[in-house]
Amino acid sequence: MTKVFIDTNILLDIIEARQPFVLASSNVFDLGVRGVIQMYCTPLTFANCAYTARKNIGYEQAVKGLRLLKRYVKATTMDDGQVQNALNSDMPDFEDMLQYEAAVAAGCEVIVTRDRRRHFPVDGISVMSPEDFLSVYSNT
Repeated sequence: MTKVFIDTNILLDIIEARQPFVLASSNVFDLGVRGVIQMYCTPLTFANCAYTARKNIGYEQAVKGLRLLKRYVKATTMDDGQVQNALNSDMPDFEDMLQYEAAVAAGCEVIVTRDRRRHFPVDGISVMSPEDFLSVYSNT
């Protein structure tokens, strides 16, 4: 089963029903619900989602949505080595590198994100939009 790292913006699309993104993001998530893929994100992802979504839909609704999504997403570990690797990276975004390091440690093959400006290394894990991911993986 393909291990997929789900970026913060994908979870926010679903929790906040953000148009026009919710459909593609939900379809990616549905692959995890059906057991076609195994989904991962970091504790930082959950924290960022709660913080951001509370501004738009309120804290209670944000946490309620995250509880539902958490049923299908495994939280990765984040450790000292990952923090050190992110700090030592040449990449310009520390938070992106923390996410990347956690995805590598979890054995993820793909990072799904809508943020094309994300700063991940070009070698290693594939980085795909929800639409691109669905075009490759929805028939598996």
